Amino acid sequence: MKQPHSIILTLTIITITIATPTLSEPYNSNPDRQGNYFSNEAPVKGTVQSPLMRGSLWQVTVSYLNCRSNADAKSRIIRQFKRSELLQADVGRGGADEVLLNAKDKNGNPWMRVRSASGQNYKCYVRANRRYIQPYSSHQ
Repeated sequence: MKQPHSIILTLTIITITIATPTLSEPYNSNPDRQGNYFSNEAPVKGTVQSPLMRGSLWQVTVSYLNCRSNADAKSRIIRQFKRSELLQADVGRGGADEVLLNAKDKNGNPWMRVRSASGQNYKCYVRANRRYIQPYSSHQ
């Protein structure tokens, strides 16, 4: 008489944890070793009219900073900002449309879409590097 074959099933449960930012987490406004800011999050927020989401404030650190039509150094210059001028990261409307990571050019360099500190839309990008901008601090 034949014995029935035993089949042993091993069930492996994999737990996946998705990291989502919370209000208690610090802002990642530190540049990488080359001075690049890949995130546009910083401690101080600007103001803006609904339905837009308030973006972080950034301060220009050079005499003149070009703001370009696209995230590319060869794009058309839309306007220039002066040293100490405050810019607000343009993060969109919030929710699923909120953009907290900066656009990258073909070389992987980050560019931040900006608007005025009070929310006026400039529709342009500045190079997101500590040579040109820094997170605004109300203690400056």
